[in-house]
Amino acid sequence: MNKAYLLLVLLVAGFSTQATENWYNQAFLGGGTSIKGFGATDQEVRTVDVVFRHARLFHEKSEGWIKGRHEFWMEVPVAIIVHDSDSVDDNDFGIVGLNFLAAWIFPESAIGSPYLMIGGGPQYVLADIEGVGSDLCGNYQLGCGTRFLMMQKHEINLEVRYHHISNLGMADPNVPLNSVKFYLGATLPF
Repeated sequence: MNKAYLLLVLLVAGFSTQATENWYNQAFLGGGTSIKGFGATDQEVRTVDVVFRHARLFHEKSEGWIKGRHEFWMEVPVAIIVHDSDSVDDNDFGIVGLNFLAAWIFPESAIGSPYLMIGGGPQYVLADIEGVGSDLCGNYQLGCGTRFLMMQKHEINLEVRYHHISNLGMADPNVPLNSVKFYLGATLPF
């Protein structure tokens, strides 16, 4: 399959969700680096990420220890390789995928609305990264962040995630990429 065609399909899928009263879109810019020696990771791959996110309010609770907003997020991440180990071909583009995440947004405080998130999904590794062993991979991730209200319903987001990619044992070798990713972005409600 043509890699550019796959990228186009994933980007269109990320924007094709019909907006309703409870939907909003967030676009994040950020980056990350795989950490050599973290787990079985033996490649250093630095990326600049663009993540398109659709979020849906799943449940809102105003009392008790689970007080806050519970949301479902669908993301289309595109990771562009900007620096890598010698084993990655310089002509390779990066990684695209589709993530399904659950988020728990705590009630707003003086510093903003902190949140936790966890999830994962399929990843397509366009780059030829030694040890990954397959173009089709999976990922899981968990992280935390804070939304800062800037203007009416517009927010700035700061987020950090642990991110793991591997081919799920479907091919050999199966060397994972374990990364820490930092995101800065904006919430744009519809």
